[in-house]
Amino acid sequence: MIHDGGTREAPLHRETDMSVSQGDKGATAYKSEEMVFHPSSTTTVGAELELMLLDPQSGDLAPGAVRLLNTCAEESIENVSAELMQSMIELKTGVCRDVAAVRDQLVPPLRQIRNIAGSMGYQLAMSGTHPFHRPSNSAVSPSERYERLVERLAYLIHQRVVFGLHIHVGMPNGDMALGVMNQLVQYMPHLLALSASSPFWQDVDTGLASCRTALYRTLPHAGVPRYFPRWKHFRSYFRVMRECGAIQSMKDIYWDIRPRPEFGTIELRVCDMPATLETTIALVALVRSLAIASQRLLEERPQMQRGDIRRHWIAVENKWLATRYGLEAIYIRTPAGKRRPLRQDINELLDRLMPIARETGDDVFLSTLLPLDKFESGADRQRRLYRKSGSARPLVDDMIASLSAELDAGNGNSTPDANATTSTGVVSTQWKGNGTPLESKQGVSTKPAATPRASIPPTAGVSNGCAPIDLPGYHLIRPPSAVDRQSPLAARG
Repeated sequence: MIHDGGTREAPLHRETDMSVSQGDKGATAYKSEEMVFHPSSTTTVGAELELMLLDPQSGDLAPGAVRLLNTCAEESIENVSAELMQSMIELKTGVCRDVAAVRDQLVPPLRQIRNIAGSMGYQLAMSGTHPFHRPSNSAVSPSERYERLVERLAYLIHQRVVFGLHIHVGMPNGDMALGVMNQLVQYMPHLLALSASSPFWQDVDTGLASCRTALYRTLPHAGVPRYFPRWKHFRSYFRVMRECGAIQSMKDIYWDIRPRPEFGTIELRVCDMPATLETTIALVALVRSLAIASQRLLEERPQMQRGDIRRHWIAVENKWLATRYGLEAIYIRTPAGKRRPLRQDINELLDRLMPIARETGDDVFLSTLLPLDKFESGADRQRRLYRKSGSARPLVDDMIASLSAELDAGNGNSTPDANATTSTGVVSTQWKGNGTPLESKQGVSTKPAATPRASIPPTAGVSNGCAPIDLPGYHLIRPPSAVDRQSPLAARG
């Protein structure tokens, strides 16, 4: 018998078809074994970046992914793969023990991919959408599974020319994964507002901070995750949806947060692809700190495992407010209807999470979001540049220049726009990350990460005698002293 929140050693991941034909069951019939949650013993972390491939002459998206990926394979660059459109590529990390390892597994290969793309006449850039591309001109990548997606989604396939950041965090079992998801639902607007970088669509200012989010909502099985109190309830949902032919695998569920039992993680998908690598890494640190705080809360107060379904009800509206207004949203803070400025709440959240980030050594990355009143989102930056120039082309040039400046930076900060209100510096490293891809889940990378300070990453959920901090929706942990942070933490049994 399999326990509801049961765990089992993870097998090597096998690529599965992402889409389902109408009424297609057959070989895709549900197998309970596939819904066993394979545990992560610590709060490991990983990231997936969806990147633009551009023609530097026109500034438009360019269908060069096949050529680029073939060359990357010849150069033995790992963890880079095709995406839905030929003007997109995805770069992912392996399973990382901390955020420094995420950075070190992204920056060196990304620099090399940028150089290869440049030799072919292409450029790389980061944003949630391209500001003036006509998506009907996009070419779908040559793949059987993508052809099936075209058949399933029809015209809506052209609304998928959008770019996101996906963040994985390791969980010990299925029940804890759902419990943490239920806690994180209330923080989706915070993550979305910080990452928002898609105000333009087909050369039109949509008035939204993240039109990517609005476009993605048109897909079936997308949006705010369904509410499940325990893993057994999610397994029942998955079984019904799969047996009736609505989905074939977890990858057909496009929720903003979804469990990935085959990897032993939860995957946050709500973020736009941020405008800078610095913001990207900061969001990874924020998500990991939130996940650790949530797990500690649930271990100290198991009665909160079921979450509060009212948070899911208001999450739809809160997500819309962040989609529309970004950091300037006045969001719904409690189910009772109390509201407050989202920027203010994010600022207080960062302050309260900083002790956890110091424990893990992630604080140097999380702190780049502060002071928040000086932080400029990608959406705000694009609008500022457009109003200055009256054209969308400078926005693309700025995206290209910003990414190149970060990749070429040494140990300092560099930015192509002296008027920008936030830096785009990324600490460089000589180590080329070569961790195991998320898709194979063979274990945590053992490469020594160039952490910015000496610290010992704690085992997820172990409070180590820390004193609690009160925070709406959370019961966070503050280390009682610096001495305790240097002591080994108890390992999970």
